[in-house]
Amino acid sequence: MPSASIRVRLTAWYGAVLMVTVVGLGTATYLLLASSLRERVDATLDFEFEEARERLESGHPPGELAGAPAAFHESFLLRVLGPGGRALAESPRLAGLPLPVPATGAGAGPSAHFDATLGPIGRCRVVSGRVGPAPGRWTVLIATPLESYFRELEELRGALLTILPAGLAAATIGGYWLAGRSLAPVQRMTEAARRISAENLGERLAPAGPGDELDLLAETLNAMLDRIDQAFAATRRFTADAAHELRTPLAAIRTEAEVALLAPRPPEEYREALRSVVEEADRLSRLADRLLLLSREDAGRALDRRPVRLDEAVREAAEAAAVAAGRAGVSLRVGPLCPAEVAGDPDLIRQVFDNLLDNAVKYTPAGGEVAVTARREGGRAVIEVRDTGVGIAGDALPRIFDRFYRADPSRSRRTGGTGLGLSIARAVVERHEGTIGVESDPGVGSTFRVAIPARFVEDPGGRSRAESVSGSIRKN
Repeated sequence: MPSASIRVRLTAWYGAVLMVTVVGLGTATYLLLASSLRERVDATLDFEFEEARERLESGHPPGELAGAPAAFHESFLLRVLGPGGRALAESPRLAGLPLPVPATGAGAGPSAHFDATLGPIGRCRVVSGRVGPAPGRWTVLIATPLESYFRELEELRGALLTILPAGLAAATIGGYWLAGRSLAPVQRMTEAARRISAENLGERLAPAGPGDELDLLAETLNAMLDRIDQAFAATRRFTADAAHELRTPLAAIRTEAEVALLAPRPPEEYREALRSVVEEADRLSRLADRLLLLSREDAGRALDRRPVRLDEAVREAAEAAAVAAGRAGVSLRVGPLCPAEVAGDPDLIRQVFDNLLDNAVKYTPAGGEVAVTARREGGRAVIEVRDTGVGIAGDALPRIFDRFYRADPSRSRRTGGTGLGLSIARAVVERHEGTIGVESDPGVGSTFRVAIPARFVEDPGGRSRAESVSGSIRKN
């Protein structure tokens, strides 16, 4: 069974709270008025009792009280009892009607108020008390019909039963209308969100205008759509670039194979064709590995975190790059490396510096130099890879970490690059809560800077100093 809409639920809650409030208010009003009217009746009876007491105590006989004006007997019923309980005087309307006599106190004055039903007269309010000196005191009872009292309460009940339901119904209908008006922007946003798909991610939700919580919701959803739009654009670009990169080596492999199959050839030419196919297959393998690594990073896979000596990872990467540096005639120098330990994935951290050193060596001409240093800045270890290579143009710097971006496409393909090394480095560094940046001057060289939160340790072996390793690495 589908649940009710928010509008209906809001109206139901509003109506329920309003009903409880209105019923409580009506009940309290009724009870307060009933109590007030009862107190007013009692006060009137007490006044008449005092009048009778004063006349009896001043020497007037009880029979004289029964001869009061007829108007008095229309509103009040009087009975005076002697010490033996015999009626000495009473109102004509009260003749023959039983009137209970409650126990009264020893003192003079009204001592009891109670309700009694007096035959055809109906329900009455009665006051009783003793009058006169002891021991011959009289008992005076004065009653008044409660017809007007009940009539006023009935009129109040009628008014409450008419006005309160009508007011409750009007307020509920108004609440339903107000809830609908308040939720109308949500309905508009819902319809707009339903229209948005991968084909029109540029469409946005229109804020209602008053700057309330719904406007904040619209702004938040628009910001989310901006991020999704950017992610879709990056995915499309990544897919197109990956397809392009895969197509180039596949085309080369097919061309080599087709040429080799066109006619019989000497064994040397077959070996050369196979060597070319292997090189292109190796390039495809590297590209597939890097694409797989990026997809895992995009998926936010859990890192295999364990203590990693950052200085040792940098040193091992330098040793691995020394062979390529020697072939290219580039001097590779390792400066002071402060001993630092990070919690992370050792293979990924090593790949960051492998990629940075590989790029530095590739883009540094023969006779140039690549230098690696590490220092401490607060709670971070900062590793810098400097080269004296061709540098990066200013317009290319903002995009240097984009996937498949190449500042020099022809050279990158000639050197076997995939355009993913720096993207992987940035993804890995950011997964380790670090940052990576670059400074470059065309024709002068580039400096890549990696900053990662680290714990600095003592190194009794003095490994923070520069040292020689294999290849063309030199001491500082």
